[in-house]
Amino acid sequence: MLRYTVHRLIVMVPTLLAVSVLVFVIIQLPPGDYFTTYINELQSQGETVSADRIEFLRQQYGFDKHPVEQYFIWMFGLLQGDFGYSFEHSLPVSDIIGDRILLTFVVSFSTIVFTWVVSFIIGTYSAVYQYSFGDYALSFLGFVGLATPNFLLALVLLWLANVYFGTSIGGLMDPEYLDQPWNWGKALSVLGHLWIPVVVIGTSGTAGMIRRLRANLLDELHKQYVVTARAKGLHPF
Repeated sequence: MLRYTVHRLIVMVPTLLAVSVLVFVIIQLPPGDYFTTYINELQSQGETVSADRIEFLRQQYGFDKHPVEQYFIWMFGLLQGDFGYSFEHSLPVSDIIGDRILLTFVVSFSTIVFTWVVSFIIGTYSAVYQYSFGDYALSFLGFVGLATPNFLLALVLLWLANVYFGTSIGGLMDPEYLDQPWNWGKALSVLGHLWIPVVVIGTSGTAGMIRRLRANLLDELHKQYVVTARAKGLHPF
């Protein structure tokens, strides 16, 4: 296991390098750079911009250098924890992605827990009580989950949450907590909004996992060791 893990980690390094080079090349392919786009936006709005100011910023952030040199500057900065500066938000990138990485982890982890817990309970029940009313009802819900588009389910849940629970729409927390430090109120607001993306993201995965767990458990329940154990008096549950 350790050898496999080390091998995968070693393979990951050139893979990430190749992906970073590919993304950098794609970004560099269109003509111009950020400042060209910025100047065009200002001119389209009837505003003027100082050429000296633009040239100073271009030199400060390395836009005047060769693309290969720009890539290595970005890569070495990334290895040192410098993710660059966001002109869109006028903030360091590390400050922008900090909360977003945390929220992404919370949503992903909650979705995994939701998927496995719901799938295990329903899949086990459907296998043990095969062809019962509950099995048919849960199987029907599973097929509905597979067939329902995520965007449609999201719209329905957002409407229900807003109308019946007063949950604000458009984020993982109430607007007053945006860009605010973490506290109990902000954490509770996130929990109040979290169930919508968890259910939407986890529904399709849960439906498929239920079918696989049910099929695998039915296969195990009909194997000889289970039949023998039941013949010797083992309680079926």
